[in-house]
Amino acid sequence: MIFEDKIKKIKFMDLFSVISIFMTIIIFTVLNRNFLGPINIKNILVDTAPLLIVATGVTFVLLIGSVDLSVGSIASCACVFSGMGYPIFGNKVFLLILLFGVLAGAINGILFVVLKIPTFVVTLCTMNIWACVALLVSNGRPTGIPIEIWGSLKWSKVHFGIIPILFILSLLFLVFFYIIQSKTKLGKSIFAVGSNQNAARMMGINVSIVKMWPFVFSGIGAALGGFFYTIILKSSLPTVGSSLTLMAMASVALGGTPLTGGKGSVLRTLLGVLLVIIIQNGLNVIAVDAFWQQIVFGAIVIFAVYLNTDKSSRSIIVK
Repeated sequence: MIFEDKIKKIKFMDLFSVISIFMTIIIFTVLNRNFLGPINIKNILVDTAPLLIVATGVTFVLLIGSVDLSVGSIASCACVFSGMGYPIFGNKVFLLILLFGVLAGAINGILFVVLKIPTFVVTLCTMNIWACVALLVSNGRPTGIPIEIWGSLKWSKVHFGIIPILFILSLLFLVFFYIIQSKTKLGKSIFAVGSNQNAARMMGINVSIVKMWPFVFSGIGAALGGFFYTIILKSSLPTVGSSLTLMAMASVALGGTPLTGGKGSVLRTLLGVLLVIIIQNGLNVIAVDAFWQQIVFGAIVIFAVYLNTDKSSRSIIVK
């Protein structure tokens, strides 16, 4: 019965996300007939790319029943570092940003696994640390990528019809991590640890190592998301990730991955990301104040977590 209830809840969340996407599109199209224009669709897909990458990484952290509040600040740092590194390394700065993401995620994982500090506390502290690093390194102001090297960014403007290459790259990133989630021993171990940590340990799973990897994945996703923002904006913006954590959490929750861990999918996160970006874009199109938008996304997170909460005591698990 418990298993059947979980399956029904997963199917409900999938259906809820799809219906919500279509209903949201209809509402904003009625309010502004240009909402479904080719230019705006392209804008939606471009905006989806960095958030999808960040939310994909965050999904793994939620799968083990933990939380990562630092992704926004890591993305801000990566954006600043990318802007500073592009004049020197060109597109090869991507490799340095990837390394930074691994490092930032590993720090969170080590503090959590080795020092046994709760992830809420760890990532809350590293969130502030990386946010301050971004501001200190950039002197608190955005710095544009020099116009003379914009030629090295031409690849980011390639599109196939109305589908930009940045969106395609984010989908490839999603597919890569879906393969890790569903086809590898590590992915299955993450689900096992998220469902019942003690049982996973009795199965011979190295729980400490497994709990490290989701934070590394989350750090990689956040860093690459910041790299994408640098490419999109052609500038290093030290506060670009200020609202990214909330949007990523909203996306994952709307995709049906509960905070308790043990179930979910990066594929369903795609639905959540699309819904969040469509709402954000629609609110911009109808000129809703940015502060009201944050209120909306806060309410969305609360609602999504409520939908994902198991309100019966039958499936309480010990982690």
